[in-house]
Amino acid sequence: MLRTSVILGLFAFPVVIACTPDTDLDGQQATTPVVSKTGSDTALSPTSDPLAGVLVEPPPASADIPPNIAALVVRFAETVQPTGASSPFVLRPATGDALAVTLGPTVECDGACYRLLPAAVLTPSTSYTLEAADGALQFLDGKPTPAGSAGSFTTSNAADVFAPRVLSFTVALAEGCLSAHVAADEPVRAEITVDAGGGQAVLSHDGFASVSDFGSRPPDLPTNASGQATLRIFDRAANSSASAPAAVQLPPPLPALAITEVLANPAGSETTQEFVEIYNRGNATQELGGLLLADKSGSDVLPQASLAAGAYAVIVPEGFAADGKDPAPKDGTLVVRVAGRLGSDGLSNAGEVVRLLTAQGDVISQYGGWVDVSATAWSGKSVKRLGPDACDAADAWSKSPSAPTPGW
Repeated sequence: MLRTSVILGLFAFPVVIACTPDTDLDGQQATTPVVSKTGSDTALSPTSDPLAGVLVEPPPASADIPPNIAALVVRFAETVQPTGASSPFVLRPATGDALAVTLGPTVECDGACYRLLPAAVLTPSTSYTLEAADGALQFLDGKPTPAGSAGSFTTSNAADVFAPRVLSFTVALAEGCLSAHVAADEPVRAEITVDAGGGQAVLSHDGFASVSDFGSRPPDLPTNASGQATLRIFDRAANSSASAPAAVQLPPPLPALAITEVLANPAGSETTQEFVEIYNRGNATQELGGLLLADKSGSDVLPQASLAAGAYAVIVPEGFAADGKDPAPKDGTLVVRVAGRLGSDGLSNAGEVVRLLTAQGDVISQYGGWVDVSATAWSGKSVKRLGPDACDAADAWSKSPSAPTPGW
């Protein structure tokens, strides 16, 4: 998962910088205990029960986990609360006594995730199973969570006392998002801090990996400001390293608009029934007049229209009409008509870039044409952004077309 607070960006500016570790790489252990949140894409262990909790950090069946791991993360299907037991979970080795773990605060994930802190350093080269105690936790309605295994992992043969090394770091600001590429010599979580114009933003990627590509659309840093970006990485034992600061330039402000749906292959006439849906994700009304809707070889100037905060608009050809073949826009949705067809001569079913631009040509939002909808089965189906704040990248859009929802 990603944790963000304040950044706004436009122009891409790749920066590759070297890393200076906080620790003595000859052996001194870092002391800053920073613990990961976990992502939502970890597979469930075959023996785990989501009602009893599922181990997500480290992932089930992981090997070479440092015995001095700083924290574990367990995920439940819904929010839980302790019933008073001091250790609702234990780490049980293949042989020997179980080790208590302390239930820590919640961490962000798809579900309800909690940080668990081991009471002591684990035994090297040992298989551990995280077990939930019977009746030690309950759901908000008072029903106790079941006891059971949350997943297992195996420790490495020695504690990790060395700081991780950054192999490469690239950061870019584009179309309102900050994107980063991080490579390290061991699995790490990454945190990028941007300081500019008296404001600060933090972008975190909390799944442990040796190579990570991630991004987010943070709000509210000053625009047209110079600043710097710094990378810090943390391994599972909380050893950390920090990069040297890299200069960044924050771009001019952009309208808080996002392309959220594209229908390039309508069931009705492609001359009149294509549409591009946009969403005002800001907290103020946005004026659309003078903005450009562009495909790869042409553009349309949007007429004067006001889009309220939190509302959708549907951009359509001038001949657009409810034809009974494609869903009509939701009642009350702003319908913005442009001359002729959309773009140069309509939108390509095979997938092409669709951009919303300022009058000066700066990219506000885009769909990269990542899904081919030319198959007969996709007639009358649209592609959708997974969330209005998702960055303009392929993984922010649905992989398969579905029924159109203009204005919804």
